[in-house]
Amino acid sequence: MTQLNSLDFDPNKLTLTWADGSSSQFHAVWLRDNVLEEDARHKNGQRLFDWSELPRDFSMKSAEVDGDTIKINFNAEDRQSSYPIEWLKTYAYDNQAPEKSYEIWGKDLDLSLIYHDYKEVKKGGQAMCDWLKSVRKYGFGIIQNVPQEEGTVLNILNSFGFVRETNYGKLFEVRTEENPNNLAFTPLGLNVHTDNPYRDPVPGLQALHCLESNNDGGESVFVDGYNVAELLRQEEPIYFDLLSSYHANFRFCDGKADLKNRATVIGVDNFGHFTHILYNNRSAAPLNLPANVMEDYYIALLAYSDMLHREEVEVLFKLKQGELVLFDNERVLHGRKGFAGGKRHLQGSYADKDSLNSWINIWEAKQ
Repeated sequence: MTQLNSLDFDPNKLTLTWADGSSSQFHAVWLRDNVLEEDARHKNGQRLFDWSELPRDFSMKSAEVDGDTIKINFNAEDRQSSYPIEWLKTYAYDNQAPEKSYEIWGKDLDLSLIYHDYKEVKKGGQAMCDWLKSVRKYGFGIIQNVPQEEGTVLNILNSFGFVRETNYGKLFEVRTEENPNNLAFTPLGLNVHTDNPYRDPVPGLQALHCLESNNDGGESVFVDGYNVAELLRQEEPIYFDLLSSYHANFRFCDGKADLKNRATVIGVDNFGHFTHILYNNRSAAPLNLPANVMEDYYIALLAYSDMLHREEVEVLFKLKQGELVLFDNERVLHGRKGFAGGKRHLQGSYADKDSLNSWINIWEAKQ
């Protein structure tokens, strides 16, 4: 039970002081919007009123502690509502930034935190949760000993959510070809990038399943875009502001699909936490920024690009036959070193992060 030391009343807000000496403010308008009684909330938690129906006088007549709740009388509607103190502590918003769900990393990342076993993950439960949480925390997670059967990647994605079908279909192939129409189908190296920034919404997750790999080289290169964005914020704050404020243009057009999106390269919320990284020079369309910003923006973009290629931010590993990597496509940039001869065949697919987060939340709520 949350211990409450004191309650200070003002008609327009409450100030609650907790046992640890910290305090939280709750504005009357927020309290009225979040009333919990049956006439205001369905049993599923959704509001039964529209915001347009709220009174314009949100002030309170009184507030008092009653056991483990606080009872409030509002001036308008002659309404009394009760709020569990524990509930108020949970949803306190005053000077409390939400906890970050991610942890940034560089080349020293302990890869043992990333690897998981297929037989255990397939069972679901805690092993599945651990794999998905590594994706949420570090941006990627690898399953070992996955059956080398085509289409398995779809089954794995469906085990926690839904496959994101695009103009490439539900499943796409990455393999070496004699007459390739894409650099991904050659033995050449690929610079780090995020996929499909030209979509709205951008696929939040990408999975790659290695079916065949018998070549020299071809190591995967992963870079934590959040880590590099933080480096940019610390070293070149003006450049950071440019890339997180102005929208860039991305486009893909092949005659069957014409996809366009405008978004910031670096996404950040009002608490300074990162929300996305979109970086793909091959899909970049001409910028249309104000003339007095254009040159500085390019300088900022090139600075971020240089940082993405620093050795200390790269994690290298070779995706082996029977391994599947799932990664956050709006955070982790992926690329590949070149390789000589041999064959390499991966199958890939996309999914969205809402299903991943939902699966984790439901599992942990049951524990």
